[in-house]
Amino acid sequence: MTAPAPAHSPRASGATISPRASGATMQDIVGLARAFAAARQATEALAEGIKASQRKALAGHLRALRSRIGEQAASEEALRAAIRARPDLFVSPRTIEVDGIKFGLRKQPGAVALGDEAQAIRRLRERFPERADSLVRVKETLDRAALRKLPAAELAQIGVTIEKATDEVTIAAGRNDLDRVVAALLDDAQPAEAA
Repeated sequence: MTAPAPAHSPRASGATISPRASGATMQDIVGLARAFAAARQATEALAEGIKASQRKALAGHLRALRSRIGEQAASEEALRAAIRARPDLFVSPRTIEVDGIKFGLRKQPGAVALGDEAQAIRRLRERFPERADSLVRVKETLDRAALRKLPAAELAQIGVTIEKATDEVTIAAGRNDLDRVVAALLDDAQPAEAA
């Protein structure tokens, strides 16, 4: 049998030994298994150290991060209020992009409002017979989603109007991972705060 490898030898430090090339014994293989286990433990310890450093760093910056998030929310609300106050500035173009932030107005789909549904179906069949099957459900109700696609003049002919078709403020940041990173940092902060 071969004597165990000294702590400073390549076998003890986790270097690979090929059983064919070295004629390794069971003791050599057990030594390699122990070296692998030690290497895994060292990796796990390092990973835990990194996580602990992250938690500590986050704890040191948590107040500032929350403050920045509050400032960001306040500046977004100020932008939203300014857009609501001046919709005339967003007639054409409806949205503008500045420094990666797209803002302005976008049309909301609104809701299809029906007065007398049976009468609207009758008018639809009279005025638009070629489209009646696609706009009327089998149980004789109007398909509101399909009606939304019709021009307002045609809807008026059958006694249907679109209600609540209002402008809504839209603000979208360019594609980046800021929100995901901030959420992840805050999720990681909860264990740090509990400690």
